[in-house]
Amino acid sequence: MFLNKRSVAAFLLLGLVTAPWLAPGKAEAIPAFSRQHKTECSTCHTIYPELNEFGDAFLKNSYLWPGRKGAIAPKGDQPEQSGAKGGPNEWAWISGLPEQIPISFTGTADLAYDNDALDGNQLDLSARSLRLHAGGAFREAAGFFLTYNLYSQEDQSLTALRGGSSPIGNPANSSNTPQNNTPNISEMFLLWRHALDTPVNLKVGRFEPKLSLWKRSNRVILVPSYASTAYSVGNSPFSPDAPEDGVEVTALIGNRLLLAGGVVDRNGQNHKDGYGHASLKIGGTDFKGHEPEVDLENDSVWDYLTITLGAFGYSGRNGQFDTLGIARNLNEFYRVGGEIDVLYKRLHLKGGGTFGRDTNPLFAGIPAEFEGHAYAVEGEYYLGAPVDLIPLFRYEYQEGLNGGTRRYIPALAYAPLQNTRLSLQYIHTEAPEGTNKTAFASLAFSL
Repeated sequence: MFLNKRSVAAFLLLGLVTAPWLAPGKAEAIPAFSRQHKTECSTCHTIYPELNEFGDAFLKNSYLWPGRKGAIAPKGDQPEQSGAKGGPNEWAWISGLPEQIPISFTGTADLAYDNDALDGNQLDLSARSLRLHAGGAFREAAGFFLTYNLYSQEDQSLTALRGGSSPIGNPANSSNTPQNNTPNISEMFLLWRHALDTPVNLKVGRFEPKLSLWKRSNRVILVPSYASTAYSVGNSPFSPDAPEDGVEVTALIGNRLLLAGGVVDRNGQNHKDGYGHASLKIGGTDFKGHEPEVDLENDSVWDYLTITLGAFGYSGRNGQFDTLGIARNLNEFYRVGGEIDVLYKRLHLKGGGTFGRDTNPLFAGIPAEFEGHAYAVEGEYYLGAPVDLIPLFRYEYQEGLNGGTRRYIPALAYAPLQNTRLSLQYIHTEAPEGTNKTAFASLAFSL
């Protein structure tokens, strides 16, 4: 259905509200990795925060510049100009400390219009989040990363459908001053690179398990998250992209095959969850950031085409905690999924599906099993400079306890500066509880 007059008025109001924030100017503050390596945000991102191929290699290389132990460092990051061995700040290299404190902040401000808001609050303008990030490498031996939620308002995920047992979640269903979430650590981990001189990397701490090809933050549109990796069932809080405490090992085989596996430790029980992941990249820049050789005399589709295939499995257990903190009414569950990422010039296609089974998703005294699935497909096209626009469309389906939910999401993202993104989207949701239509706009920045 098309937006009505109230929806149009809401978008006009959005232009007036955000215009002062989007005035052209010099980007004097850039994120930590850009400062550390003296390079532009566009080195690793298409439109912030989605990663390009080089940015994905930087992530998989434990936040070390791809190619260094190897690599080619960016200009200005040569040993004589940094804290590398033999440079003027050799003390930093000897101590294993980063020469600069690698800290960044990200924030979001949202405007949502929902004609069917449950509380009658159709228009909601709110500052939604402020997060602190830190990351980098200790010499070439280890990488680290931290995300701390300083401030956030309620659940920002529009995929809060617990198998159809709760209302359709969207920002406009909250009051103008919703309750703030308690500050918390989202991710904090240390990664030992090439442990004991092997191809294996060891990660320890709180992190998003390596299941999907894409982290939650590696998307043009962050809300809603992909149904294929963000859905939960019944009262079980588990979703494949939720950060957890655990240990994970990863290894690159031949630069284009990535294998990962891990163990997750849950409180209240002595049972450990386990998971595994495999991804294969065909064409394009490999997982270590090496660009493919191009035959200048003979054009080939593989000069522009990159295909990445991924598969994962997760087996775990959770339950309802009693007064002693012990899990009762246990729920045994598993998830199996497959994904594909296709990049051809400026066209980017993503698709993924997940199948799962829960023995007691409602944590009931009398268990009731549930088997469900979810999938999502998305297409986007990068228009490129001087107009840094990405139009995209996503379709999702999620099977819940009370039936299926479908979402149709057209969106448009614009980057007036490399560390700033304005997005507009319309979310049409068809769920067992009814149809919901939301016009949603978000301003995100990183510094």
